[in-house]
Amino acid sequence: MPALRVAKRSTPLACLALLLAAVLPVISAGPLGPGDAAAAGLIAPAKYCSDNAANGGRAEMAKARRSMICMVNYARRRKGMRPYHRQPKLNWSSGRKARDILRCGFSHGACGRAFDYWIRRSGYLGGGGWATGENIAWGSGSLGSVRSIFVAWMKSKGHREAILDRSFTDVGVGVTRGRFSGIAGARIWVLHFGYN
Repeated sequence: MPALRVAKRSTPLACLALLLAAVLPVISAGPLGPGDAAAAGLIAPAKYCSDNAANGGRAEMAKARRSMICMVNYARRRKGMRPYHRQPKLNWSSGRKARDILRCGFSHGACGRAFDYWIRRSGYLGGGGWATGENIAWGSGSLGSVRSIFVAWMKSKGHREAILDRSFTDVGVGVTRGRFSGIAGARIWVLHFGYN
């Protein structure tokens, strides 16, 4: 159930938030269909990026985050783009956002906070021009794996555009696991994008 929201600021005094995509009704890990031509060739082969299920402790979750970045950067390279830089502050903010979603519900405004609340708290934003974006998703079982979540994002025009946005240079990945919407072992995924 991915969702995306982007905020851009061209000066320190102006901020614009845009809703770029709606929540998808179902996450599907199936093969790309005929309507998904734009995503064809952008999904990394299994041998290139591991399909980590994010089921374990800290080490397992760290591996899952690395796998997601591998998937994202594979798609960018296939489009002739520079890969994202892993940004520790965006890793921190996306992890906090994932925990908010787990606790308060699937929303860019989880726990009553603005979508960029944790990005701002991280200290990532500079004093000049900047932009931030967010993809969120959740799933359980095989639908919560790195590959399933990434395929769902790539099947969605808005989410794919955020992943392939040339203005963003940095990325952070957050993932957490727990009971969500009555389902045990659900994984909440958050991508935070930005430049500053």
